[in-house]
Amino acid sequence: MVTNLWPLAFWAAVTFATPLIFTLPPFLKARASERVLHLMLGFSAGVLGSLAFVEILPEAFEFARDVEAPSIYVSIGVALGFFSLLIVERYLLGADEEHGGHFHIHTEPVLDPRHGIMGVSALTIHGFMDGFVIPISFSVSPEVGLVVALAIVIHQIPDSFAALSLALNTTSERGTRFLYVFLTAIDTPLGIAMGLALAGLGPHIIPVGLGFVAGTFVYVSATDLIPELRHRARSPLVIISMILGFSIIMMISLMAPPG
Repeated sequence: MVTNLWPLAFWAAVTFATPLIFTLPPFLKARASERVLHLMLGFSAGVLGSLAFVEILPEAFEFARDVEAPSIYVSIGVALGFFSLLIVERYLLGADEEHGGHFHIHTEPVLDPRHGIMGVSALTIHGFMDGFVIPISFSVSPEVGLVVALAIVIHQIPDSFAALSLALNTTSERGTRFLYVFLTAIDTPLGIAMGLALAGLGPHIIPVGLGFVAGTFVYVSATDLIPELRHRARSPLVIISMILGFSIIMMISLMAPPG
């Protein structure tokens, strides 16, 4: 159980500030190129994949064993997370056959409000799940929580620029642009609050919660980010950026002291 709330308050502040710090200066001045954005998204896909497979799932199975919960709890959580996002994006975010529920990154303005609303909604849901896993990870151990929180902050940077791109290219209203950026900043702290509430339900819910978040991370990486990169990006640097994101989280996990 999470008994010390100060670390969670600290990471809530950090995850709220990170998108604003990295997006507001470009919001006021310039924008990143499409090539740079695709490199960032590739990095983000690698971070999410590594976080799910290297850190969250192994810890989920180990924690299930420690509390004598069936290991299938983790698998159930993974399935629930994966299919929940599939249903949300397909049926609640108005996905169409042309885009398949994914948001596409453009450098030229498309000024389609529907495109922006769908994209920022997807990013906000993803950010909420980022926050959701932090208190659950701290419930396993402070060391696991630290690794997961650091990975989430790193992952937020490319996602922030994706939100900025959507804001700049799907609406000409400055207030709406700022709202898009703000929503992708507040979503993670809200997820932290929800994850804290779930962690208080008892130890047997933790393996399900960890599996659920891992399932959402696999979904986002495999069905949102990677298809977006295949949509227009052909540079081998994108693959390298994915490997780099995966490797950084793996190194952080290996360097962390055992819980």
